[in-house]
Amino acid sequence: MKNRKNCVSKFRFALLTAICAISVTSAAVFSQAVFRADDGQTTDAVFSEQHVGETVDLTDAIAEMEKQEEAEEKKAVEAAAAEKARQTQVQEIDGVQYTVHQQLPIAEPSLSPEQAQNVSIVVHKADHLLTVYNGESVIAQYSVGLGSASAEGAKEKEGDKRTPEGEYYICVLNNQSKFYLSLGLSYPNANDAARGLESGLITQAQYDSIMASLAAGEQPDWYTPLGGQIMIHGQKGSLGGQTDWTTGCVAVDNEVMDILWKYCKVGTKVTILP
Repeated sequence: MKNRKNCVSKFRFALLTAICAISVTSAAVFSQAVFRADDGQTTDAVFSEQHVGETVDLTDAIAEMEKQEEAEEKKAVEAAAAEKARQTQVQEIDGVQYTVHQQLPIAEPSLSPEQAQNVSIVVHKADHLLTVYNGESVIAQYSVGLGSASAEGAKEKEGDKRTPEGEYYICVLNNQSKFYLSLGLSYPNANDAARGLESGLITQAQYDSIMASLAAGEQPDWYTPLGGQIMIHGQKGSLGGQTDWTTGCVAVDNEVMDILWKYCKVGTKVTILP
């Protein structure tokens, strides 16, 4: 889409350049001066101007190109929406309706745990995608399941079944999780705590406690009205990274959880985007 816009802009510039060239050239075209001397009369210089200032009106052509560009953009948006609808469906599993999406094949990261010394994770909720980085390089991508109400936005309070959005870090490694393995996240973060304090959801004392824990790189208070215990964790039966089934956590298949367990540690940065 961006490339098409650049092409149109370049074409417009070329047209304007051509128009200017036509105008300048036309204004410079004159017939040769014809000098006559009749019967001793004073010599006259006769100039014939041709096409002075003539330009070509390309307004209609540009407007037509803009119209075609808008039609292509609309078509691309509609195609993307149709593809997203095709990939995301509602299915009944064990008597419960869940949002189910297409799942990426599971592959080992491109670097070994020993080679990957600067690991971070980015979760794109809209794409149900977890990306593992080493520095700025992508080394793996996996499908994720989210909170069952995550389509309504970011987590705001306990029990809303939404996955939070923001900058977090892994603060707990739990190998006794009821969902196979889990990596506890530092929700609520400073922004979450500030929002909770401003809205009256948490007290000043709770806010101060959360901020002190975050400053120390520790687990913040998970037991306030803001909610807590947000994890990246494994499956519940057949429910894993293909279904939005959690109460706010990020779920992956157990095989993916085994991989993340080897690459992540306390302090690993986790960014969750809309």
